Amino acid sequence: MPKIAKKDLLLDCTMRAVAENGLMSFSMQMVTKMAGTAEGLIYKHYSTKENLLLQCYLRLYREIRDRIEVGLDRVPEIREKEEMFAFLRKIWMKYFTYLIGNKYKTLYFYEYRNSVYMRNAAMDGKIDPKNFFTKTVNIFYEFDKKFDILHKIDIKWFFYYVADISVVFAIRLINEEKECDEKLLDDIWNLVWGGEFWLIANQE
Repeated sequence: MPKIAKKDLLLDCTMRAVAENGLMSFSMQMVTKMAGTAEGLIYKHYSTKENLLLQCYLRLYREIRDRIEVGLDRVPEIREKEEMFAFLRKIWMKYFTYLIGNKYKTLYFYEYRNSVYMRNAAMDGKIDPKNFFTKTVNIFYEFDKKFDILHKIDIKWFFYYVADISVVFAIRLINEEKECDEKLLDDIWNLVWGGEFWLIANQE
């Protein structure tokens, strides 16, 4: 197997091991057993457990970013708030359908984002804990200038809320093995985005 493919296999097996066993029970031996490789190989490529977990997170973040930001090289010409919300729903839908369609990656994503490993990586300057999607945020800033949708709320809290609460909903659907039809997607969209914008609209 080519070297690059082997490295990717180790990352994939790491995410699967965390998804199946939880981050607290995770070990390097789980990965090498699942991948069918010698334990020395994982240390050769990733040095430490902390770095292995970090590289998994960064790869997963890039996958999600590339999925939702395709075609977002410029701000669309939108004149009404209703058009803006429809456009934002399309972006969110790409994010959420990725989450529910990639069970083990989403479980890993949630575990790592809420772990001491991510906190330590952020403190060491190896990762930005916000990890916002740059093109999406830039477009959102332009919408905010035009429609004043955020008012006095710090944008980072807005994106924390949308990103993280969507993961919670996705995990619930994954664990319940529930089919996600258009009606359910609409309900979740209204809860996630409608609830957030209702709070924004009703602040002083």
